[in-house]
Amino acid sequence: MNKQTIVEQDWLSLIPHRSPFVQVGKLISASEDHFVTEFEIPEGNLLTRDGIFQESGLLENIAQSAALGFGFNGMKNGQEPKIGYIGAISRVNVLGLPRVGDRITTHVRVTHRLEPVVMIRGEVYHEDRKLLEGEIKLVI
Repeated sequence: MNKQTIVEQDWLSLIPHRSPFVQVGKLISASEDHFVTEFEIPEGNLLTRDGIFQESGLLENIAQSAALGFGFNGMKNGQEPKIGYIGAISRVNVLGLPRVGDRITTHVRVTHRLEPVVMIRGEVYHEDRKLLEGEIKLVI
């Protein structure tokens, strides 16, 4: 896997989201079909309830991790970032929820491509504990 880290002001241009709805931290690595990101859940995050980051936040984190990975790969190839949207979410398994202040690591794998539709599988971890896994169909 190609190890790549980019600074925050650069990666924010690669996703369509803006504060306060950014649910991804930094890109740790990116290859053609596998992206890894980290995100520390901030106090006051819109997708937390009673100090717990909700399932919707974890799913949005997976989608934004994919957007960041696709945007980064496109940037390396001289392309403008594409704006996509979630077409469907399926096969979600919630195993736990992180707290405000926790750092989560998200792995996104591209499982199928039929442009403009891309199917991804995401897994979110806190330390070594898997919190959520699921599939998202993206239209890019």
